Amino acid sequence: MRPRSANEWRDFWRDGGERELGGQLDEFEPYSIRIATLLGSNAPERAVVAELGRIRAYELALAPDSERDAEVAQRIYRWFETAALAR
Repeated sequence: MRPRSANEWRDFWRDGGERELGGQLDEFEPYSIRIATLLGSNAPERAVVAELGRIRAYELALAPDSERDAEVAQRIYRWFETAALAR
């Protein structure tokens, strides 16, 4: 079950979620709070893909790579579902 309340989310984040998410993000790790905010708000996977694309373009100044962004977003969602259920 995903963390639903603000307290559950803070506990999840504090108890390893932040560190584990960072490990899933590769080059996007410095922007983990932006991704965590999307996860915490129950945003769809496509919103994470779009945010990764914005980070890639405007923060990292890298060429677009929507396939890679989709791959990272899918990995993040798989991790989040597994990690949230385990707590």
